[in-house]
Amino acid sequence: MRWHGFPCNGADLVQAFPRSSPPCVPIGAIEHLVMLLFEVDLCSLTDVTHNTNLELTYVICLTIVIFVSVGSIGPTKGDAPRPQSCQLLMKCEYPMTNPQSFEDGSKRELLSMATERPVRRRQFLQGLGLGALALGGGALAGCSAPLGSGSGEGAATGGAGGGVALASVPTLTNEYFTMWKTGGEEAAKALGLTYRMQSYEGSAPVQIDQLRSARAAGASQVVTFPINNDAVRQMGEILAGQDIPLATSFAATPWMVPSEPGYKDMYSTLFTPREVLGQKALSEAVFKAIGGSGNVVYIQGAPTNRTSNARELGFDMAVANFPGITVLAKQDGKETGQDTRPVVQTMLSRFNNIDAIICHNSSEALGAVSVLEERGDEHIKVGGTDEQIAILDKLIQGPNVVAVQSIFGTWLGGYMIVRNFDLANGVEFDPVERMIFQDSLVIDTKEAAEEYKKIATSSTTGFDWKKMSRHLSPDDWDTQVALAPVDPVKFFTEDLNTPQPAGFAFPDALKTSLDAGGVQKYTDLYAEHTKKNPYGTAVALTTTGATVFGTKF
Repeated sequence: MRWHGFPCNGADLVQAFPRSSPPCVPIGAIEHLVMLLFEVDLCSLTDVTHNTNLELTYVICLTIVIFVSVGSIGPTKGDAPRPQSCQLLMKCEYPMTNPQSFEDGSKRELLSMATERPVRRRQFLQGLGLGALALGGGALAGCSAPLGSGSGEGAATGGAGGGVALASVPTLTNEYFTMWKTGGEEAAKALGLTYRMQSYEGSAPVQIDQLRSARAAGASQVVTFPINNDAVRQMGEILAGQDIPLATSFAATPWMVPSEPGYKDMYSTLFTPREVLGQKALSEAVFKAIGGSGNVVYIQGAPTNRTSNARELGFDMAVANFPGITVLAKQDGKETGQDTRPVVQTMLSRFNNIDAIICHNSSEALGAVSVLEERGDEHIKVGGTDEQIAILDKLIQGPNVVAVQSIFGTWLGGYMIVRNFDLANGVEFDPVERMIFQDSLVIDTKEAAEEYKKIATSSTTGFDWKKMSRHLSPDDWDTQVALAPVDPVKFFTEDLNTPQPAGFAFPDALKTSLDAGGVQKYTDLYAEHTKKNPYGTAVALTTTGATVFGTKF
C-alpha cells in the first residue's frame, strides 16, 4: 500500500495509529489539507525519485500540519516525547528522504532529529524557522528553502513587491549558470526580491514536478533554461495556474508563442540570442584568422537541441560566404569538454590537414584546446560560444583560441527577472515583444578579451537593473544589451526550419500587431532604449568595434 509516497503496509498503519493512541486525522485527509493550504501537489512531489529538495518539502509541510493542526498527535504535557504514532509516521516516509542526502547541514540535522529521536513540537518548528505558522498569503515561508541555494534578505512575501525569483536550471555546475546566478542575485536584490537557483538535474519531468509547487514554496516568478523545448507549454500553463510570471531563454517550440491564451498573460518573454547571426559572425572571425581559406571541423551541440541546429545553420552560412573554406567533418560533442575530447582526437587521426575547429559552445572548445595543447599543436585555431572565463584566458594566452562569442549570460540572468518584475507590476507588453532576440558579441582580439574579463570579474556586474525596469524607469529605461523582437514566421520557418502547420493561426492580438508592423515598431523602440553597456569598452576593442547587432557604445 502506498499513501502518496508513504510505502506502508496495513500492519504499519495499524501500528502507527492504534485504537489506544489519541484520535488522529487519516493521512489522506492531512495530505488534502496540505494541498488546500499550501497549493502543493503532493502526488506529483512524491513521484520525483531523484529530488531530495522536493522530498524535504513534502516531509516538512506534511509534518507541520500533523504537529500543528492535529494537536493530539504532538506532545500534550510538558516535555513528553511525541507518541508512537508520529514516530511510525516518520518511519513510513518516502524512502529517499535520507538525512545524509542533504548537503545543507541544518536540514540534515533537523531530519535526523525527526526520524531518530523524540522531538518536541516547538523544538521542531523552531528548527524549521517557524515560530508560528502563518496560513495567510497562500505560501509557507519556511518552505522556500527547498527551492535551492539562495540569497537576498527577508522572507518571501509574494506579489509584485517581493517574493522569490526562482531560477530553474538543468545543472548548477555549468559556468554559464554561474553567470546567470551572478546577474540574478544582483538584479533580485535591486528589485527587493530574494533569489533562488534550483537544478532540475537535466530532467524535464523533474522540472515540471518542481514547478507544480512553485507558489507553495514562495516563488513569485520563474526564469528558466528549459532543457526540453517541448515541455515549455506545460510548465507555462502550470505556472499560469499559480499566477506566476515566467521568462524562458533559448528554448523555442516551433509555432508556440508566449501570447497564447493558455498562459493567461503570465509568460512575459521568450529570450533567445540571434543564434544564426551570432554563430555566423563567430565562424567568420575564425575563418579570417586562418587567412580566409583552409580546412575546418565543426563540433555540433546536442542533436535534439534546437539551439544547436540554429548555430549550425549560422556556421553553414559563414562557409557559404568563404569559398576557400572546406568542411572536413561535423560531429556531435554533446556540449561538454569531456565528450568533445575523443571526437577531436578521432578527427586528428583521420585528418592531418585541419586548420580550424569551430564549436557549438565554449565547453566543447575548451575540450578541443586541451587535446591540441597535449599534442603541442599551435597551428589549429579554435572558436566557441559562451564567455566563460576559462575560454577568455585561452584567447588571451593564445595561440589556439582566436574567437569567443559572448551571449551576455550575466545580463540575461538578471534581465529576465526584471522582465517578470515589470509584468507583475502592471507593465503591458505587446504580443510582439514577448519573443525577443538578444544581442551578442564576438571577442576576437587579446585586448578585447582582457577588457571583457576585467569587467566580468569586477565586484559588481556594472549593470543598472533598476534602469532596465520599465516600471521603475518608465520614460528612460535602458536595456543596456540590445534587443529586437522576433518575427515569428521567419524564425520558425528559417531559423528552426519548421513549416507552418496546416490550419495554424497566431493568437488574434499577435496577428493584429504583426499586421500593423509591430516587428519594425518595437525594433525601433528598443534601439532607442539601448544606451549604455558596461562592456562597451570591450566592444570597442574587437575587430569590428561593434556587437553582432551592429551596436556601438
